Amino acid sequence: MRFLKTTLLVHGIFLLSILQTFAVDIRIDFSLTDGAAGNNWNSLSAASLTGGTTSLVDHSGGGSTGVTVSGTGWTTDYTGTLNALPSWWDGGTQARDRIYFYDNGPQVGSITLSGLQTSQAYLLEVFSYGDFAERAITANSSYGTNSKTGLLDSAWHGIFDGGEGWLIWDQLMPTAGGTVTISFDSLTANYVPVNALRLSTVPEPSALSLLVVGMGGVMAMRRIRRIAK
Repeated sequence: MRFLKTTLLVHGIFLLSILQTFAVDIRIDFSLTDGAAGNNWNSLSAASLTGGTTSLVDHSGGGSTGVTVSGTGWTTDYTGTLNALPSWWDGGTQARDRIYFYDNGPQVGSITLSGLQTSQAYLLEVFSYGDFAERAITANSSYGTNSKTGLLDSAWHGIFDGGEGWLIWDQLMPTAGGTVTISFDSLTANYVPVNALRLSTVPEPSALSLLVVGMGGVMAMRRIRRIAK
């Protein structure tokens, strides 16, 4: 019994360490016109996003993630007012600022995240100010779920209503090269903004199941031992 208990504990700790090793929570605040978000947010202006490649830190502890970001097409930083923020935003009023480009057609702005685990599923959340125009926003050519009340068919469609919205991909797989590219394209001549994004790992169901079973076994052994006494 003691051997089984020890084995289950070792397996549980091993699986937990694997989950923690590959777990990331990367948050990016776009634009510095209202200052950097702080709290281990990665803050980038339009110029710094399109001017090179930036290494990203993890939100929980500020450590290196091995993930980098670069972009194309973004031209301008802008500040404004916001009515609501995503639940994961903790950077204060800096969310008011954003980067954008003006699409006079055809023009596409992109954000590419590199250095991702190719076998790892990710949760991607993109926060953007308003539905300025009919926009097509994709991540690796896949459309996300629109959490904002409004219209959604093949893209994030709608007209500017002074509000905010975000798109969510809950099981996004990187390319074979370990990248995710988010593309922003307005279908009419208008502004295309982005305020922030969050990328976090999605635990493998099998690994979670094994961890739960293992820890459940440990608790069962402890209960049996108490009863035996």
